[in-house]
Amino acid sequence: MIKLLNLITEETRNPKAVIMAGGGGVGKSYLLNQLNLSTLEQFNPDKYVEDPDHKYYNLLGPASIQVGKDVAAAAEKGTSFVWDTTASNTSKVKELLDKGYGVYMIMVYAHPMISYASNFSRNRALPAVAVFKTWRNVYQLIGQYQDMLGDNISIYVSDRGGKYNKEIEDFNKAAEKGVNGIKEYLKVYNEENNVKGSSFFSPVELDKEEEAAFNQAVVNVEFDKDNRSEDKAVKQAFLKAYKNTGESPGEDKLKDAVDKYRARKEKSDTQNDEVIGNIAKMLFDPEFQELLKHSDVKEIDKKVQAFLV
Repeated sequence: MIKLLNLITEETRNPKAVIMAGGGGVGKSYLLNQLNLSTLEQFNPDKYVEDPDHKYYNLLGPASIQVGKDVAAAAEKGTSFVWDTTASNTSKVKELLDKGYGVYMIMVYAHPMISYASNFSRNRALPAVAVFKTWRNVYQLIGQYQDMLGDNISIYVSDRGGKYNKEIEDFNKAAEKGVNGIKEYLKVYNEENNVKGSSFFSPVELDKEEEAAFNQAVVNVEFDKDNRSEDKAVKQAFLKAYKNTGESPGEDKLKDAVDKYRARKEKSDTQNDEVIGNIAKMLFDPEFQELLKHSDVKEIDKKVQAFLV
């Protein structure tokens, strides 16, 4: 009979990490639930984001940072685990390999429109720009991960049972027209499907006194009140001064806040156009499509179990 102490020692000497990788809304959690990995400790930002009693409830950024710390702590102890992550940074995987970990990656791939549509169909919706940027960042690394991990990587292509076939077809047609084609398609899609935007957006809350002072302060300040991000930028600039001095920072400072926001947005829009352009090229790139050699659930589970032995 193998003693428990021997098992613990063996795990510490030869720790294993199974990484569930892929973009947002592609079905990583769905696939994980079909694999026999429940005995391993699991790390996922959802643990914090979905807990209304936790300080990181509905705060994906801080939750992801905390999970990174949790994984680092587990790695120092040599604990075997499952990590649900986008894997958009190869250095994180390399760090585990350098620590002596055996790493098996299960890359869950889905068409970008599946990521987009499924993201906005759930309660916790990421910003659209984050969905596409993450999609581009992680899937452009597939070749590098294959070189890094050899046989210890499986690709699972999720089509969500064909639920989004029409959206995929329409997106691909739009992508043939480039960036503007995709942007126009998404604009129509958002209007037809009442897409509201990110659920992680936190507006600036003003009490009655602050709201009255703010409304008076912006009488001569032109800004888009219907653009919640621009509205937030102006209110943040106002509150920063008002909470310290009890007075508005003045029209010039508020106008400056609008200008700075619009400059940031212009830069961000340019970067987002680049991401969308990259995605359009990837979808029609034969070399990229060749990387997506699909394995079914049973095959993946068999390989992972053999890896864990």
